[in-house]
Amino acid sequence: MLMHIGVFLMAVSFAIFAILLSKLLRQISSTIGSAGKSFDQMESKLDATVNSLENTIEKTEITLIDMETKLNAIDSVFVSAGKVGDSARLATDELEELTSDYANQKELPGAMPFIRIIQSAEFVSGLFGSWKDGKRRYTRRNEGFK
Repeated sequence: MLMHIGVFLMAVSFAIFAILLSKLLRQISSTIGSAGKSFDQMESKLDATVNSLENTIEKTEITLIDMETKLNAIDSVFVSAGKVGDSARLATDELEELTSDYANQKELPGAMPFIRIIQSAEFVSGLFGSWKDGKRRYTRRNEGFK
């Protein structure tokens, strides 16, 4: 009889063990399913992010090409301004040579407005010269991007 009770107790304990094991496996299965859904959602969000980044990169490339085109178009403006600056510098140099004596002579009071005009022209020439130097530096700096 003790043997029957022992077998009965072993059967009951095996049944309890089987029930607990099945509950544990069921919880593990639902956890894995929930993790799988989370991974799927994360993957879809990551795909959307990658697509957005690809679109951003494409638009950035288009913008950079547009900027390069516009900068190349502006180059002619700088070349023209440089030529105007060269012309102004030549004219100023010639006027300076012609009128250098007038600035030192005090007995010509009517020449002062002309001297001021010449000095202003010299200032403008210096301004164009610095603009041209800036263009040269800009061109050298951007040659590395081509």
